[in-house]
Parts: sequence; C-alpha cells; structure tokens
Amino acid sequence: MASSISSLGIGSGVLTADVIDQLKEVDTSRIIKPLENKITLNNQKQDAYKLLDSLMKTFKASASALSYDTIFDNKSVSVNGKSEVTVEAGSNVESFTLETTTLAKKDVTKFGALASKDAQAASADGTLEIKMGSDPLNPDKTLNINYTAGMTLSDLSQAITDQAGSDVSASILQTGNGEFSLILTSKATGANQAMTISDTSGNLDANLLGAGFERVQTATDAEFKYNGISMTRSSNEISDLILGTNIKLKQEGDFSNVDISQDKESVVGEMQQFVDSYNALMTNLHDMTFKNKETGAEGIFNSDSFVKSIARDIAKSVTAMSGNNDSLMSYGIDVDRHGTMSFDKSVVEKKLDTDPDALKLFFTGGLDSKGNSVKGIFETIDTKVKDYTGYGKMLSNFESDLKTEGKNLSKSHLSASASLESRYAIMTQRFTAYDAMISRVNSQFSSLQMMIDADSKSR
Repeated sequence: MASSISSLGIGSGVLTADVIDQLKEVDTSRIIKPLENKITLNNQKQDAYKLLDSLMKTFKASASALSYDTIFDNKSVSVNGKSEVTVEAGSNVESFTLETTTLAKKDVTKFGALASKDAQAASADGTLEIKMGSDPLNPDKTLNINYTAGMTLSDLSQAITDQAGSDVSASILQTGNGEFSLILTSKATGANQAMTISDTSGNLDANLLGAGFERVQTATDAEFKYNGISMTRSSNEISDLILGTNIKLKQEGDFSNVDISQDKESVVGEMQQFVDSYNALMTNLHDMTFKNKETGAEGIFNSDSFVKSIARDIAKSVTAMSGNNDSLMSYGIDVDRHGTMSFDKSVVEKKLDTDPDALKLFFTGGLDSKGNSVKGIFETIDTKVKDYTGYGKMLSNFESDLKTEGKNLSKSHLSASASLESRYAIMTQRFTAYDAMISRVNSQFSSLQMMIDADSKSR
C-alpha cells in the first residue's frame, strides 16, 4: 500500500504515500462522489414519492366518497318527545308524528307464598300447565312443566326455566317474613303473551295456586297513532311500520314530533375532507417541483416533467365545467390565484335544502330530467386520479423507474469503487518498485561519490 513507501533522497521527495492519496482523492471526487450524490438524490426522490403516493391515495379516497350517491342516503333524525327513532340509509321516509296510548307489556304472575325456597312444593309427580295467548280456550302455545314428588320451590323454579325458558322467566321473590313466592314473567310483550296457569295433576302445594296467586301485570299490545292513524303492535320496538325506520315507544301519553331530513353533516364533512386533501396534495406538489431563480433552490422533482404534470392535470379536472356549464364553484368551492382551495359550507347546505337532487346529480351523476346520462364531477375526478394510482398505473411505473435507477446507481458505485481501489493498489505496487530502484541508484551514487572524494584527497 502507499503507506509502505519510505524512499530517501529523490525517492522520498517524489514517490510518497501523500502523492497517491492526493491522486486518489482527485479521482474519488471526479468518479465516486458524483455517483454518491446521484444515489442520495435517488433515495430522496423515493422518499418523496412515498409521500406523493400517500397524498394521491388520500385525495382519491375523498373524491371517491363523494362520487357515490349513497352519501346522500344518510338521514338526520330529530325527535321532539320521548319516543326514539332511527332511520337507515336510503330510507325515503319523511317527518311524522307518534302518539303513544299504551305501551306493550309482559305478563307477570305471582304464585302464593311458601315458608322458604327449600319448602316442599310437590307431594307427587305431576304437570304444571301454562297456556299462552289472549284466549285461554284457544291458546297460541301450551307449555307443560313436569314436576316430581318432593320438589322444593327452588326445584320447581328451575324446572320451569329448563323446560320453558325461551318463553317464560321464573324467579323466587321474598315478599314478606317467611314468605317466598314464585314469579313467572313472559319473555316477550304483547297480548298473545298472556299466561293462564293451572296444576293439571293437583299435586302442587295448595298455597301456590291458592291464596296470593294473582296476575300482577297483564300482557298487552302497544297502542299508538302514526300521523293520527291508530296502530297496534306486540312490541314497543317497531321496525315493520316504515321500511328502514326503527321506532321505540317509551312512555304512555307521549306525543312525539319526528323530523327527518337530509344529513347535511356527512356531505359537508366529506367535502371539507376533499378540500383538505386537495390542498395538502397541491402544496406538496408545489414544494417538490418549485425553483427559486434568485437563490437557485429547487424541489426534489423540479426537473421531472411527469410530476409537474400531475398538479396541472388534477387542477384541470377539479375546475372543469359540466355540460350544463355547472362547476364546483357553484357549490361553495373556490380556488385562489395561488392554487389554494377554500370551501363555504353554507352554499352546500342551502343547495341540500332547496335542490338536493340537482346537487346529487352534479356530484355523482345519473339521469337528468330529460333522461340523459350525466357523469358526476367527483366521478370524473376519481377516474382521473385512478390513472395515477394503483398497480400498473403511472405512479407505480414512476416508482419502478426510481427503484431501477437506484439499483443501477448502486451497481455503478460498487463497480467504480472496486475499479478505483484496484487501480491504486497497482499504483502503490509500482511506486514501491520505483522507489526501490531510486534507492539503489542513490546507494550506488553515494558509493561513487565516496570513491571520487577519496581519489581527490589522495592527490
């Protein structure tokens, strides 16, 4: 290596390690450094691409959300009263009134009391019959609960749960000192849940169906008026009255005004998201492609015509006019001379109040009043952005080119570095050989000089 050179005389003054280091530094600056700079620039471009790709996908998502008419299906519900009302997307229901006369109730029956939960309830095997329905002579369902001799009150309660638990709830309630009653409650509400109970075998304790046996609450249907029209339902939760509308009656005597309107917040919120994503995309595109003529500063993609074209392409699609000479500028969107987009939500809110169909048609497309097919502005924007995003699209190909360039630069850098190291390894060997030759010449010259000096003194 160069550091092994230690020539004397002429050798030490010319063929030194410093000379090789200086030559190598010049070649490194000339050959290696430009490649390293290109690799650094390529890495920066790949990082910038990731940001650009993310911003484009976010912008596409916001445009796509406004291109589907389902966003206009969302409804806002306001209830002045105790009833609860929810409306599913797509429902065409309008405002209405609800007047609750009677709430639907479960049937509740209390048995007579025994001294404890463990008191014997049955003297022999038998059957407890429960008829469910508003007419005992023609019940909707008959439940037969089999009991056995020696069963306690707790055992009887458990037997009812095991054999009829899907229809009836059984529990034991202490109603007084030394008084424990079996309570049966229908699982559902409605008049057809009324229970008629009898001991067909007569082997239960007489106190159970004797004194204290009573129907605490009679099962009833809900009675209410919808827009003044009398209705009945077996449940207080009603979903079959209006398609896509769920009603929950909460209080007897309640009168509720239900106001249903277009959910403006979802549309306004998506439009604001569109504006924010557009501004974020355009700001970063500007930063990536700008050039300051005074300072010479420039964006990472200033020399890339493809990236520069994206901003022009997107801006053109956003400010485009429809066939009816309509544009986003009519819906609260504005773009100033610097390319920054702003949004006045009050304009859209007014459009939703006065002519929601026209707004929906302009945004998402469809058939106009003449039956002509119209392409929505956001469908157009979404289609434009699709040309850039996704596998095999322009941005994907751009990324592939950057990665290919990066790999080729790395290969070139590795090859050039190896070539340079090899060149200077050979040069070091040659310098070492030359230095040895110079050293021998210096030694021979020194011997000759001594001979000359000795001859001169002898004369």
